[in-house]
Order: sequence, then C-alpha cells, then structure tokens
Amino acid sequence: MDLIVYFLNELKQKALIKYNLKIKTVIKINLKGSRLIGQCVKEGKKSYIIRLHAKLLNEFKQTYIKDVLTHEFAHAVQMELFLKSKPHGREWKSIVENLSGAPYKKSNIDYRLRNSRTMKTYLYTCACGEHHITAVRHNKITRNIMIYKCKKCKEVIKLADILA
Repeated sequence: MDLIVYFLNELKQKALIKYNLKIKTVIKINLKGSRLIGQCVKEGKKSYIIRLHAKLLNEFKQTYIKDVLTHEFAHAVQMELFLKSKPHGREWKSIVENLSGAPYKKSNIDYRLRNSRTMKTYLYTCACGEHHITAVRHNKITRNIMIYKCKKCKEVIKLADILA
C-alpha cells in the first residue's frame, strides 16, 4: 500500500503543477472478476474513488500500479477538465502523457485473469450467419423479454439446434 500512496502522491503533484488541480482520491482494492482491471468513479466535487484489482496488484505489483493508477488518475483529471470528452480520447491520452512523462502507448502486459470463469454461450442463427449469445441474453429471449436482430440482415436471430 505504501507504493500505491507514494505513486498516487506523485500523480497528484504532477496534476497540481500541470493543471492547477487538487484532486482528492480514495484507493480501494476491491475489484474482483475478470472484466475490470481498474476503475475511477467520481464522488462529490473533485473527489474520486479509484478501485484496483487485488489479484492483479498482487501478481504484477509495481508495473500494475504504474500502468493502472496512471490510467485511472488520468480519468479523474479528465473529468475535472473536460465536461464532454471520450473516456480514452485524445484529451485523456494527452493527460496520460503529461502524467507519465512519456508518449502514450498501451501496456504490453496482458492483465487478463487466468483461470477466470468462462461464460456459457448459445448458438443462434439468422439468414447471414451465426451468433454466439451469452446466457443472460439467451434467458431474456426464452422468457420473451427481449428480441435480438442481426445487425447485418436485420432478421430476428433464432436458437440453433446445437449448443455452442
């Protein structure tokens, strides 16, 4: 946790110097699962919660802190400076470059979690091809809650005879 606090304080100092911004942040190491590797959520005025993934933090340590904390803190700066901008657009990339002191490039580390559960999919078809539908969408279709159409041929997709 000391390394996280140290690195976060460096980022805050850079934001103060480059953007004249004082941003309050709370770090929570409470992300689970395989979808998010980090998250920044606004909470009040100039206050943010940055959530980190415990398993990834433990596995990649310093590299994860540097990559993900910079990434998420840049979102906090972006939300303060720009009312409407794309989450990973040119404004955000510029902020990342200013905070890291280097040209933006995606991390070359694969942060995906190994041995995480895989989602069951169902095979659906339409006039132009096949679609692999998650169990959540499949259940909505079978309960007549939702109808899904193919984006190409605009035909309603139908369950195939074989499970994917």
